[in-house]
Amino acid sequence: MKKHYHDQQKTICPYCRQELKTTHGRHWDIEHVIPRVTVSNFMFDGYNLCVACVDCNGEKSDKKVTNSTAKQHYPKNPQSFLFVHPILDDYDKYIIVIEKGLFYYPLEEKGKNTIEICGLNRFYQYAGYTYQMDVFERIQMLTNHAQTVTCSKTQTQLLEEIAALSLRSIVSKKKTA
Repeated sequence: MKKHYHDQQKTICPYCRQELKTTHGRHWDIEHVIPRVTVSNFMFDGYNLCVACVDCNGEKSDKKVTNSTAKQHYPKNPQSFLFVHPILDDYDKYIIVIEKGLFYYPLEEKGKNTIEICGLNRFYQYAGYTYQMDVFERIQMLTNHAQTVTCSKTQTQLLEEIAALSLRSIVSKKKTA
């Protein structure tokens, strides 16, 4: 089963988008999109299965991912899910990967929920960045990405985030001065 999903996903985790060029079982978990403890009937449903890296699967665990109350038939409407569904949703519509394995930026609520549910920005914290130290780094990453994006809505969102980061940084520096 893992080999099938490795091949189908091209060894890319559907949540953090990191490519793990191994099929070794210690790096990958069979992922139940709707946790099997929530609805056991969906345990082997093809829409409910994929492989995820151990870190994302561990962070997601059995957190709530759907507002559907379905118990017999798997919900196939993307709006039934609170986060980006690996099969039903277009990931790029909801999340910008600023730096794979390091920094993710939400475009819509589903993206924000995915980042929280799967703990995607945990990598940023693991890398040892603190909020004060990373403001300039984050602004630089967002600026670099904003220059390459062609969608004006996405550019505007990125620029708004840059402005908000700048303002928060100025306010926090004034408070500590």
